[in-house]
Amino acid sequence: MKILILGGTGFLGKFLVKELTEIASHIYIITRNSSSTTFKNYSNIELVSGDITNPEIFYDLEQKKKILSECTLVIHAAALYDLQASYEDLYQQNVIGTQNVLRLLKQMNKIELFYYISSIAVASEQKEMTKEKRIEDRSAFPDNYSKTKYFAENLVNDFATNVKDLPIRIIRPGIIVGDSVNGEIEKVSGPYYFLELIQKISKFLKLIPSLPLAFNPKTLLNIIPVDHVAHFVYLLIKRDDSSRELKFYHLVSVNPPTIQNFIDDIALEYELKTKFYPVKSNIFIRSVLPLIKIPKELIPFMFSLNSYDIKLTLKELPELKESTYANFKNIFFVKNK
Repeated sequence: MKILILGGTGFLGKFLVKELTEIASHIYIITRNSSSTTFKNYSNIELVSGDITNPEIFYDLEQKKKILSECTLVIHAAALYDLQASYEDLYQQNVIGTQNVLRLLKQMNKIELFYYISSIAVASEQKEMTKEKRIEDRSAFPDNYSKTKYFAENLVNDFATNVKDLPIRIIRPGIIVGDSVNGEIEKVSGPYYFLELIQKISKFLKLIPSLPLAFNPKTLLNIIPVDHVAHFVYLLIKRDDSSRELKFYHLVSVNPPTIQNFIDDIALEYELKTKFYPVKSNIFIRSVLPLIKIPKELIPFMFSLNSYDIKLTLKELPELKESTYANFKNIFFVKNK
């Protein structure tokens, strides 16, 4: 198996590439920095200069011809994940980049399988169960990241409809956090904003009995370690039967905590007696968020009542049951204490 991966030098990508070395004879990784030493100890990994926002993707067209004639699997894991990024930047990377990748697939001679890494952010934050299928007619979005990932996923959906002889898989991971071994992350995002805030004001919190926070205590926090996601994608690829139907997989930890559970665990870890009580979002809270360096775009996710169907995923990936919040939360908190 020869694999082309886009986004292989990203947070998830680096874990995924290392898993794939077990089943690939050669892995080509598109990167803007082909002189990187990230994978220097792997003889079957080759960094190739390119950029998915470039219509050709590859900078070296001769190298492009060689790769297009060899690779049987393409994994598109490249994306701009930044809730505060401009719509233009997110659209360029997530939507235009995906268009370019899909155009590339049509030029490949031996392509047998395509995996697209989407996100649970494409689903509505309203109270519903998101099925493992196409999400139709979503028009309102809490942030531009969710919007552009939704558009990009629908490009893949449309592509699958028109190219019926290529097996396509859409992976929707949950909120990816640090790895379950040492908890390391590359940048502050998602729940880490809140953890970082608690670290800064923990001494102050020990002096006050209560504090209002904008959240719904019933909202599920669908966090999952990056190494779990990488391993699950690897297993799906390894077991793929190459069936022609489009498949969706929700990679979310089983029995995720509610935000209330998460906050209670934080209080326990930091030995806080402060009572955090939920309130609705208001002008005052939204105005305070920038002062404590928490993106206002996080607010809708603090009130989401969505959940995710995993019947198909569990059928093909029973190991997902092993990824539970209870199994990795201690390492998660100790790392960030």
